[in-house]
Amino acid sequence: MTMKRIPSQLARERAAQAWTTPETERKVMDPVLADAFADILDEIWSQPWLGNATTAQLLDEVRARIEVSGQLNYRTVDND
Repeated sequence: MTMKRIPSQLARERAAQAWTTPETERKVMDPVLADAFADILDEIWSQPWLGNATTAQLLDEVRARIEVSGQLNYRTVDND
């Protein structure tokens, strides 16, 4: 059984804006099509490469960059 994903409210609102431009405001809105657009928006927005990374993904990236540069033990203060 396949579960249908419910689009986020923000994605639905943004998809619905397609019917509010001067070129499209006279078209009848298709809610099924709007939800399909919203699903696509949610899928795109969830990609970490678009700036929507989780905290864990961000920390993993920072740690990997520090390890590559060899500065994992770097401190901002002296060890006196």
